[in-house]
Amino acid sequence: ATSAVAFGAQRVGLLGLDHYRIGAVEQLAAYAEIAGLPLATASCEAELAPAMARLADCDVILIDTPGRSPKQGDDLATLRRWLLHLAPDEVHVVIPAGLMPQLVRRIVAQYASFGVTHLLATKLDECPTDSRVFDIAVADRRPIRWCTDGQEVPSDLHAAEPWLAPAAARLAERQ
Repeated sequence: ATSAVAFGAQRVGLLGLDHYRIGAVEQLAAYAEIAGLPLATASCEAELAPAMARLADCDVILIDTPGRSPKQGDDLATLRRWLLHLAPDEVHVVIPAGLMPQLVRRIVAQYASFGVTHLLATKLDECPTDSRVFDIAVADRRPIRWCTDGQEVPSDLHAAEPWLAPAAARLAERQ
Protein backbone atom coordinates (compact mmCIF):
# COMPACT_ATOMS: atom_id res chain seq x y z
CA ALA A 1 0.00 0.00 0.00
CA THR A 2 2.89 2.38 0.66
CA SER A 3 5.07 1.27 -2.24
CA ALA A 4 5.60 4.03 -4.77
CA VAL A 5 6.82 1.36 -7.18
CA ALA A 6 3.54 -0.52 -6.87
CA PHE A 7 1.05 2.32 -6.80
CA GLY A 8 2.87 5.52 -7.73
CA ALA A 9 0.87 8.58 -6.71
CA GLN A 10 -2.44 6.74 -6.52
CA ARG A 11 -4.39 7.11 -3.29
CA VAL A 12 -4.51 3.67 -1.64
CA GLY A 13 -7.06 2.61 0.95
CA LEU A 14 -7.30 -0.54 3.03
CA LEU A 15 -10.36 -2.70 3.62
CA GLY A 16 -9.94 -5.16 6.47
CA LEU A 17 -12.07 -8.30 6.44
CA ASP A 18 -9.95 -10.39 8.80
CA HIS A 19 -11.96 -10.63 12.01
CA TYR A 20 -10.87 -14.21 12.65
CA ARG A 21 -7.29 -13.75 13.80
CA ILE A 22 -6.98 -12.12 17.20
CA GLY A 23 -5.65 -8.60 16.80
CA ALA A 24 -5.82 -8.61 12.98
CA VAL A 25 -7.99 -5.49 12.75
CA GLU A 26 -5.90 -3.68 15.37
CA GLN A 27 -2.69 -4.59 13.56
CA LEU A 28 -4.06 -3.32 10.25
CA ALA A 29 -5.35 -0.15 11.95
CA ALA A 30 -1.93 0.52 13.45
CA TYR A 31 -0.29 0.02 10.05
CA ALA A 32 -2.84 2.31 8.36
CA GLU A 33 -2.26 5.00 10.96
CA ILE A 34 1.53 4.84 10.66
CA ALA A 35 1.33 4.89 6.87
CA GLY A 36 -1.34 7.58 6.76
CA LEU A 37 -3.73 5.37 4.82
CA PRO A 38 -7.52 5.38 5.06
CA LEU A 39 -8.94 2.19 6.55
CA ALA A 40 -12.40 0.68 6.65
CA THR A 41 -13.38 -2.71 8.07
CA ALA A 42 -16.32 -5.03 7.64
CA SER A 43 -17.29 -7.96 9.82
CA CYS A 44 -20.45 -8.96 7.93
CA GLU A 45 -21.81 -8.67 4.41
CA ALA A 46 -24.09 -5.76 5.35
CA GLU A 47 -21.02 -3.71 6.30
CA LEU A 48 -19.27 -4.12 2.93
CA ALA A 49 -21.06 -1.34 1.03
CA PRO A 50 -20.68 1.26 3.83
CA ALA A 51 -17.00 0.32 4.19
CA MET A 52 -16.42 0.74 0.47
CA ALA A 53 -18.27 4.07 0.57
CA ARG A 54 -15.78 5.30 3.21
CA LEU A 55 -12.99 4.52 0.75
CA ALA A 56 -14.72 6.04 -2.30
CA ASP A 57 -12.03 8.69 -2.79
CA CYS A 58 -9.28 6.04 -3.12
CA ASP A 59 -7.86 5.05 -6.50
CA VAL A 60 -6.88 1.59 -5.25
CA ILE A 61 -8.38 -0.44 -2.41
CA LEU A 62 -6.39 -3.33 -1.01
CA ILE A 63 -8.56 -5.91 0.71
CA ASP A 64 -7.01 -7.81 3.60
CA THR A 65 -8.79 -11.15 3.80
CA PRO A 66 -8.35 -13.75 6.51
CA GLY A 67 -5.98 -16.59 5.87
CA ARG A 68 -8.28 -19.59 6.08
CA SER A 69 -7.61 -23.27 5.57
CA PRO A 70 -9.40 -24.94 2.68
CA LYS A 71 -10.91 -27.22 5.35
CA GLN A 72 -12.86 -24.28 6.83
CA GLY A 73 -15.67 -24.56 4.31
CA ASP A 74 -18.24 -22.27 5.95
CA ASP A 75 -15.71 -19.48 6.52
CA LEU A 76 -14.47 -19.79 2.96
CA ALA A 77 -17.99 -19.75 1.54
CA THR A 78 -18.62 -16.49 3.39
CA LEU A 79 -15.37 -14.96 2.16
CA ARG A 80 -16.10 -16.12 -1.42
CA ARG A 81 -19.56 -14.50 -1.24
CA TRP A 82 -18.04 -11.26 0.08
CA LEU A 83 -15.48 -11.15 -2.71
CA LEU A 84 -18.20 -11.75 -5.30
CA HIS A 85 -20.11 -8.85 -3.75
CA LEU A 86 -17.03 -6.60 -3.83
CA ALA A 87 -16.09 -7.68 -7.40
CA PRO A 88 -12.38 -6.80 -7.16
CA ASP A 89 -10.41 -6.21 -10.34
CA GLU A 90 -7.70 -8.57 -9.13
CA VAL A 91 -7.47 -11.37 -6.57
CA HIS A 92 -3.97 -12.40 -5.53
CA VAL A 93 -3.46 -15.67 -3.68
CA VAL A 94 -0.40 -15.52 -1.42
CA ILE A 95 1.96 -18.47 -1.85
CA PRO A 96 5.01 -18.88 0.39
CA ALA A 97 8.18 -19.85 -1.46
CA GLY A 98 9.47 -23.32 -0.86
CA LEU A 99 6.15 -25.16 -1.01
CA MET A 100 6.13 -28.42 -2.91
CA PRO A 101 4.76 -27.97 -6.46
CA GLN A 102 1.74 -30.22 -5.88
CA LEU A 103 0.80 -28.15 -2.82
CA VAL A 104 1.08 -24.88 -4.75
CA ARG A 105 -1.17 -26.27 -7.47
CA ARG A 106 -3.64 -27.62 -4.90
CA ILE A 107 -3.85 -24.24 -3.13
CA VAL A 108 -4.45 -22.43 -6.41
CA ALA A 109 -7.12 -24.96 -7.42
CA GLN A 110 -8.83 -24.73 -4.03
CA TYR A 111 -9.11 -20.95 -4.30
CA ALA A 112 -9.96 -20.79 -8.01
CA SER A 113 -13.63 -20.11 -7.22
CA PHE A 114 -12.54 -16.88 -5.53
CA GLY A 115 -11.67 -15.45 -8.93
CA VAL A 116 -7.90 -15.70 -8.45
CA THR A 117 -6.15 -13.62 -11.10
CA HIS A 118 -2.58 -13.59 -9.76
CA LEU A 119 -0.19 -15.36 -7.45
CA LEU A 120 1.91 -13.40 -4.98
CA ALA A 121 5.11 -15.15 -3.91
CA THR A 122 6.30 -14.47 -0.36
CA LYS A 123 9.11 -15.53 1.96
CA LEU A 124 11.73 -15.58 -0.79
CA ASP A 125 14.27 -14.66 1.88
CA GLU A 126 13.61 -18.02 3.55
CA CYS A 127 14.18 -19.95 0.30
CA PRO A 128 16.41 -17.69 -1.78
CA THR A 129 17.30 -20.29 -4.42
CA ASP A 130 13.88 -21.94 -4.65
CA SER A 131 12.11 -20.97 -7.86
CA ARG A 132 9.23 -23.47 -7.77
CA VAL A 133 6.45 -20.89 -7.32
CA PHE A 134 7.72 -18.96 -10.34
CA ASP A 135 8.23 -22.13 -12.40
CA ILE A 136 4.63 -23.18 -11.70
CA ALA A 137 3.29 -19.70 -12.44
CA VAL A 138 5.02 -19.67 -15.83
CA ALA A 139 4.09 -23.26 -16.70
CA ASP A 140 0.44 -22.73 -15.70
CA ARG A 141 0.28 -19.21 -17.20
CA ARG A 142 -0.56 -17.65 -13.82
CA PRO A 143 0.58 -14.03 -13.53
CA ILE A 144 2.73 -12.90 -10.63
CA ARG A 145 3.15 -9.16 -10.38
CA TRP A 146 4.80 -8.93 -6.96
CA CYS A 147 6.90 -10.94 -4.57
CA THR A 148 8.34 -10.34 -1.13
CA ASP A 149 11.61 -11.29 0.47
CA GLY A 150 11.37 -10.02 4.01
CA GLN A 151 9.41 -8.17 6.67
CA GLU A 152 10.40 -4.60 5.81
CA VAL A 153 7.47 -2.63 4.44
CA PRO A 154 7.55 -1.47 1.67
CA SER A 155 11.18 -2.11 0.75
CA ASP A 156 10.83 -5.91 0.59
CA LEU A 157 8.09 -5.79 -2.05
CA HIS A 158 9.54 -6.32 -5.53
CA ALA A 159 8.36 -6.71 -9.09
CA ALA A 160 8.34 -10.43 -9.89
CA GLU A 161 9.75 -10.10 -13.41
CA PRO A 162 13.40 -10.79 -12.40
CA TRP A 163 12.26 -14.19 -11.05
CA LEU A 164 9.79 -14.91 -13.86
CA ALA A 165 12.20 -14.39 -16.76
CA PRO A 166 14.56 -17.22 -15.68
CA ALA A 167 11.50 -19.46 -14.99
CA ALA A 168 10.27 -18.80 -18.54
CA ALA A 169 13.72 -19.64 -19.91
CA ARG A 170 13.80 -22.92 -17.94
CA LEU A 171 10.36 -23.85 -19.26
CA ALA A 172 11.39 -23.08 -22.85
CA GLU A 173 14.52 -25.18 -22.40
CA ARG A 174 12.49 -28.16 -21.10
CA GLN A 175 10.05 -27.92 -23.99
